[in-house]
Amino acid sequence: MKRALLLGRTQQAFGEVGELADANVAVALSRGGAPKPYAHTDPNEDAVLAASGARGFLVAAADGHWGLHASEAAIERLCEAFVADWVDGPERSADRWYQDVLHALVVLNQAVFAAHAEDVKPRTTFAIALARPGEDLLVATSIGDTHLFVATPNAVREILPKPRKFSVLGQERWSASKLEQIARFHVHPLAGVQALVAVTDGLSEEGIGVADPEGAVRAAVDAAHPLPSPARAGATARAVVDTALAAHVAQQAGDNVGAAVAWRPRTGPASVSSLLEK
Repeated sequence: MKRALLLGRTQQAFGEVGELADANVAVALSRGGAPKPYAHTDPNEDAVLAASGARGFLVAAADGHWGLHASEAAIERLCEAFVADWVDGPERSADRWYQDVLHALVVLNQAVFAAHAEDVKPRTTFAIALARPGEDLLVATSIGDTHLFVATPNAVREILPKPRKFSVLGQERWSASKLEQIARFHVHPLAGVQALVAVTDGLSEEGIGVADPEGAVRAAVDAAHPLPSPARAGATARAVVDTALAAHVAQQAGDNVGAAVAWRPRTGPASVSSLLEK
């Protein structure tokens, strides 16, 4: 299994970007390009993960509220309990995958509660996308406002966009049935997906990030596509974070931003834009 993981506590300088890559998976994380214009607990409360194995590849991102402990707890528990099985484990039906990710949300919510203290109760957004080519399935779930994008040979699109109102992990001790109502789920055919991208809302927050986050991810994917296969994930993650930082500097208002990227082996045309123009 290949894995790249970055936690907010390791990236606390304005304008600097931490990067990790392992073949087709990569993460990039920054405190932001400018100070946050609102009160916050820790300098960097985001966490990002990308992983791949013999049977699948995934991305995940968490954006902590009221401290970094919730995002770290969610991502680290995901790694401990689920990632190896999800990228290397046996095939299963679409319904079984749905039940697996629902169960994971219950476990991650419990992990966030375990990170609570009497006077500090951190919470976190959480989003994950998993591609399983053998079953031709894309499995994803999101709670909060973290972004998930998928790239096919002819498009980049966001899946599970945030609703007008949303909840976060650590808010309540939800049962599986309650989480079914609160979280968003996506279990559909893979349909030619070649890359997965998870990005925290430092890319898109109003007055801080970019006006067109999907366009920013499309540009990053398009620029990375012609590169040698091992370089594409890292180039995509860095480009997405750099775009966010430039917006922070321009608007003199920042936020933590993290990106996790996983690419499949090279197939198809040289760029997304070339197909969109045809």
